[in-house]
Amino acid sequence: MSVRILKVAFAVLALTGCAEAPSSKFAPTAQLELSRVTLEPETARVMINRYRSTRGLRPLTMETKLTAAAERHSTDLARADRISHTGTDGSNPWHRVKLSGYRPLLAAENVGAGQRSFEEVLQGWKESPGHDKNLLLADATHMGIALKTNPDSSYQTFWTLVLGKPARKVR
Repeated sequence: MSVRILKVAFAVLALTGCAEAPSSKFAPTAQLELSRVTLEPETARVMINRYRSTRGLRPLTMETKLTAAAERHSTDLARADRISHTGTDGSNPWHRVKLSGYRPLLAAENVGAGQRSFEEVLQGWKESPGHDKNLLLADATHMGIALKTNPDSSYQTFWTLVLGKPARKVR
């Protein structure tokens, strides 16, 4: 099996490695009101890269196409009030990444719902083996992240992190 086929197979496995929402023992001292829950993508990137650096991994850079894929999925989750890697249209993470215009060699997705801060969702991902595996993908080079809220839903916050590495351009 060629290295490329192995990497694509690994990417598909990474996508399915975290089908459940992360549970977290992390309890913020004061739960933020929904209107005050925000996401600063650059701060999230720095925090994820700090975690990756403790394992000797290279930093991720933000990628607008992966952010678009993350936003699409968080919006879908918020509208449907559910947590899943399958979109209401039947899409999977790989499909959403490709729809965004990103040509992936590797793609993985973490989702979370109900957390009131990025610190809380990141802690939950670190504590979940499948999500943690995605955070620490050695071959990942890019990331995109999104948060959508829905005050009329049971979870109210919907987080999506998409990690990727682009395929080489065909010449």
